[in-house]
Amino acid sequence: MTRILHIANFNSLRLKGCFQCGFPVKITFGLIKNGFEVINYSDRDLCRMFGLGHMNALGRWRLNKHLLKFCRATRPDAILLGHANTVENETILKIKKMLPGVRVMQWNCDSITPESKRNIKALRERLEVVDTTMISTGDRQMLSMFKQGGKPVAYLPNMVDIAIENGSAFLKSSLPYDVLLCANTGCRQFCGKDREIEQILTESEKKIAGIRWLLGGLRGQPALHGADYLDAFKKAGIGFNLSRYNDVYLYSSDRLAHIIGNGELALIDRATGFADVIPEDGAAFYGSEEEFFDKLAFYKNNPDARMRAARKGYESYYAEFDNKIVTAYMAALMFDKFKAPKRSWQIVV
Repeated sequence: MTRILHIANFNSLRLKGCFQCGFPVKITFGLIKNGFEVINYSDRDLCRMFGLGHMNALGRWRLNKHLLKFCRATRPDAILLGHANTVENETILKIKKMLPGVRVMQWNCDSITPESKRNIKALRERLEVVDTTMISTGDRQMLSMFKQGGKPVAYLPNMVDIAIENGSAFLKSSLPYDVLLCANTGCRQFCGKDREIEQILTESEKKIAGIRWLLGGLRGQPALHGADYLDAFKKAGIGFNLSRYNDVYLYSSDRLAHIIGNGELALIDRATGFADVIPEDGAAFYGSEEEFFDKLAFYKNNPDARMRAARKGYESYYAEFDNKIVTAYMAALMFDKFKAPKRSWQIVV
């Protein structure tokens, strides 16, 4: 059996965050479904432990020493690096020397827009030691920024897992809330313009009588983490997929998978390009503020239509982005077995 060491933030020490439904867990689960042996290595947890509770120089030094010994003991066939910035390139090179033939892939689920300088820098610094890079952006020009030495750079979709996204909002005509939005306060790109989230909420309330928002991290409401976050998707019929940027091809925070995977109807800006992979009648796509408010009002006041559209989106999304499908594609790239795209979203540069 092929053994993969997955180094990422599995986060058992810190309670903040919604890591039960994050990329690391879904990637591991998907690879296991595909028959791989996967060993999870929680780099940040170990760094804090080795650093006496802190991610400091001592913790990083001890972590890198431990990782070398761990690889010597486990002998992985491949290493997956997910935002594992505690691991030094020198350590990866030592592992490659110790384990000839080991494959190394980095994956990244953060924005790579020009404003995301820190993330871009982290990805580029890793290119010399990895064989493949996967990023949650489908824009070919952006992906090409990380092309080096003929190594593949590919799109990594926001995937779903039926064991994690286990809600079924499309089966319920009556729910406690109309729309769920979890975000930080501040500006978001909305129909091509930067808008304060509070402005969007207020305008919605003026135009749509009785709209009920379920908010996390907004209007004084606490941010939702852990089970509270997962349970929130079962309480509203519509999920507002509002990333910081909404005009990058096939880019979204993983909120999109949480929304659709739990059976909510997703409100999605057309400029994201997700209409290329989600049917028009499987989401509430909008290209202008007028269309946004019209769609929101229609689906709020017509639960049967909302349920039909949400089910369509749910079925189509699972057919494309179930984590078994996505991680089979990841493994093909990782082990140099990917030949040609079988699905439109399999974008490789």
